[in-house]
Amino acid sequence: MQNALAAGFNLLSGRLSGRPTLVGVNLYLTQRCNLRCTYCSSPLRHTPELTTAQWRTILDELADLGCKRCTILGGEPLLRADLADIIAHARSRGVRCVLTSNGLLVPRRIDALRGLDTLILSLDAPGPSNDAVRGEGVFDAVQAALVAARAAGLRVKLNAVLSAPTAPHLDELLAFVEQHDLHLTVNVVRTGAPDLWKDAATIKDDDAAISALCTRLAALARSNPRLLFSPTAYAYSAAWGDYSRDRYEAHELSADDPRVRRGPRCQAGRAYLSIDADGTVFPCVVTHSRISGGNAVRDGVAAAWRAMHGHACVACHTTCLVEQNYLHSLHPSVLVHFARRHLTRFA
Repeated sequence: MQNALAAGFNLLSGRLSGRPTLVGVNLYLTQRCNLRCTYCSSPLRHTPELTTAQWRTILDELADLGCKRCTILGGEPLLRADLADIIAHARSRGVRCVLTSNGLLVPRRIDALRGLDTLILSLDAPGPSNDAVRGEGVFDAVQAALVAARAAGLRVKLNAVLSAPTAPHLDELLAFVEQHDLHLTVNVVRTGAPDLWKDAATIKDDDAAISALCTRLAALARSNPRLLFSPTAYAYSAAWGDYSRDRYEAHELSADDPRVRRGPRCQAGRAYLSIDADGTVFPCVVTHSRISGGNAVRDGVAAAWRAMHGHACVACHTTCLVEQNYLHSLHPSVLVHFARRHLTRFA
């Protein structure tokens, strides 16, 4: 909690002064993965990987910039043999660590995860519909990972990416979350970039159904304490329109377009950033290979971060990013929702 309050103070100070303030970072330690999910191209990229020493240096630079939170992603980050060392180094510099995993390796590598603040397990639906998208046996693996993590005393939450095969099972997913005393973040599958999202377009629902799903999630977020994203973020995503487009840059939308006018300012590349397995620095997951500030090893984290402050991306419908952008823009209702639903459990 103390770390979260410090990050919040830094963010508020930055907003009042008008200067960018780095609060969090996404670290893609590897793009390798032991699954081949329908909507993910990560393991097809064959991205070179930084060494343990290089990641330690990056974490030192992030800590010096005031970064308080890192989310470790992939690919599947548990494929890194040095994961425990990287987490320990982050913690030694006062940086909280959250990690997202598909769950398959959690039971056998539980010792590598003991330094985490929170383990996020990916689950799109209970049972066969999840496995149809993510791979045979994955639902059972997530359940085993949950048991192992709980036995190790780790805090766990779930993240779902809903698509045409899995969205009809939202009520079952919420019942699973309730049954296991979990909390949940929900996104909608992105389809606009085949080089990033593989065959996601084949499982995309029609736009009206996606909008209706987001509208329902907004209503549920008001009443279901298990859902962590705010009604405001889901309401924005519900009004997106063409969900085959993941994002827009400034030259593509007028300033009075509702997706710009009603939405938060993009804070990616300012309040948070992403670093790929080879050290490439980019604002967020939807700008991977499209916008870059440079390389954290070659250019240094600070220079790469500053190079992205004025990037051109102005709108996206990805709810986790919309939520972050509202939070980092200090939107009152989103801040209140975050404090009530999230802060005391996962800060």
